[in-house]
Amino acid sequence: MRTCVIYIKSVLAVLVSCLAVSCGGGYGGDGMRTAEETAALAAADDSLSANSPRSLDMLKAGLESADDSLTRCDWYLRMMRYAVQRGMPDTLALRWNEVDAYLARQKRTPRVDGMRGMLLNIKGSHYYKLHYEPGMAIRAYSEAYSLLFGSDAEKRLPDVCANLGDAYVSANDMPRAAYWYRRALFLADSLQQPEKDNISLYLGLGRIYLNLGDHDSSLECYRTADRNFSLMPLNMQLYFLTNYGNYYYYTGDYKASLAVFQRMKKLVEDNGMHDSYDMYLCLVNMADLYLNLGQYDLARKTLEPAEAFFTKLGDETAVYYAHTIRMGLALKEGDTATVRRLLDSGDSNATIDFNIVNIRQRYLREYYVQRGDYKAAYENLGRSVERNDSLKHNIANMRASEIMMRYEQDTLQLHHTLEMQAKDADIRAVTLWLYVGGLLVVVLVLLFLYGYTFARKRRLQLDMQLMQLRLMNVRQRISPHFIFNVLNNRLARTSPDDAGELMTLAKLIRANLNMSGRDLVSLKEELDFVRFYVSVAGRDLRGGLDFGIDAPSDSVLEEVMVPSMFVQILVENSIKHGLKGREGEKRLRVTVTCDGATCNITVADNGTGFDIRRSDPSSTKTGLKVIRNTINIINRENKRKIRLMVRNVPAPGGGIAGCEVALAVPLGLKSVCVG
Repeated sequence: MRTCVIYIKSVLAVLVSCLAVSCGGGYGGDGMRTAEETAALAAADDSLSANSPRSLDMLKAGLESADDSLTRCDWYLRMMRYAVQRGMPDTLALRWNEVDAYLARQKRTPRVDGMRGMLLNIKGSHYYKLHYEPGMAIRAYSEAYSLLFGSDAEKRLPDVCANLGDAYVSANDMPRAAYWYRRALFLADSLQQPEKDNISLYLGLGRIYLNLGDHDSSLECYRTADRNFSLMPLNMQLYFLTNYGNYYYYTGDYKASLAVFQRMKKLVEDNGMHDSYDMYLCLVNMADLYLNLGQYDLARKTLEPAEAFFTKLGDETAVYYAHTIRMGLALKEGDTATVRRLLDSGDSNATIDFNIVNIRQRYLREYYVQRGDYKAAYENLGRSVERNDSLKHNIANMRASEIMMRYEQDTLQLHHTLEMQAKDADIRAVTLWLYVGGLLVVVLVLLFLYGYTFARKRRLQLDMQLMQLRLMNVRQRISPHFIFNVLNNRLARTSPDDAGELMTLAKLIRANLNMSGRDLVSLKEELDFVRFYVSVAGRDLRGGLDFGIDAPSDSVLEEVMVPSMFVQILVENSIKHGLKGREGEKRLRVTVTCDGATCNITVADNGTGFDIRRSDPSSTKTGLKVIRNTINIINRENKRKIRLMVRNVPAPGGGIAGCEVALAVPLGLKSVCVG
């Protein structure tokens, strides 16, 4: 590696001196390569793609045999590609600007444009692979894409499009990533490239589907690629195995994931790349898998060299991931101080892949629980749920981007067809076909706009109706076992003295039926319903229940609209989860205060308190889930938002003295019912 870096520096010195004296025409004729030069460069490109150990010798021979500046530049571009591909730490010595300035001084020809496009493509890989700067990489790849059209290197266009897709994945812009992979497939088909050259494109799509949580589509892409594994060049095999292993990781099959990364490690070792970027990328992933499989010593042993390499390289994403794994190891030992130190080290998740951020957040929740900071754990859980919910938005954007790209491709194909026909037709035929083509495009546009608008409106209506049905279903089932048990007990021993109790229960059922069909009710109706509910539910508590409501007058409450069943759900949770298991006096208070813009509702009890560990998303308890989902729906349609806060009330001598839930409802909420 050291010898190669020194050689590249010496080549750079010779090349820069040549470029300095080449003002405009460092070659003769029309600038076309000879057949021998074309064949030699193609062989070098194939050797680089296969990561052959003979690549460097071929490049040296080509540089020594070049007899003009432009040809030397051809070979030096491939030397730059070799340096970036091998992940050499000294690639900053590559002087992009001098080479680009030299090419810019030449007369524009297909050859020169192709060389500049190749330079920018290599530069983009430099930023993307070695320095994780997706913004810089996207700019370089985009310029390369523009230059390659019409050049003698158009066959590189699908690769550049795929590189753009990868850069957009790193920037967490999935719709554009999908667009560029679809564009790459279209161009590969148009250029009639071999099927083996398209495998990498399916790998990219598989990675996007994995990031979007569409595991079935992702697995289909990866299995297709694995069947053609032997057709891939080495760098693509390593890329495939990395993402294939990630697929099994994110689906929770850690043993299968470890088997894939062990397969990758063997491939790297067999190709003599023991100290390469790919080796340490493999090791850091294996460390995470050993951690999840409970093999902590192996996890530490595997993590240490990878963490040192990425820290030296300055790869923020890899360092963030390595620190996350170290946090997980520390938590297994109860070492929260190490976690605190790593959090204070300045890791930023601003440009980190959201899957890696989710891993960090999972360990953070465990960290907060170990420290007893349940509020921070609950807030962290809420943020994670919000991040995962945003995937639905990315999926919709990706589908829209795919539709637009397919339409653009169809239009481009039609344009090419008309252009070819125009060469053999007279003016009348050309005019006729252009008219037909223009009319067809207009019809397609109109049909597309109509279909897209109708489908989107229908989808939104169905989504809203489905949510309404779910909410109605929950609202209509106020503890059905509880109601039927009470009825059976009372009917078995009906007497005149039981008439009042049965009447209260009947009012409760009737009020539930009246409220279940509406998403917003007046606060007076809601509190009346709560009184009915407590009058029945409170009888089952040993020792009775001290219940009270402090609220403004009915005239004020009738003007305040709140989501139906909200207060009832909070009261029910207090009785079931807080007071039912408490011995001694049981108190439950509902307090309502209103100002000019907001109504504040507080439900407080002296029960056992709220435990974050009972808020697991997989839990079957639905109370707070229903409230949270309803708040999300209503807040999307209202500028002023509903706020919910849950906290445990500390006891004077330590411990928990109860739980308090505060609900802030802005006045003038809009209904979200589908008409």
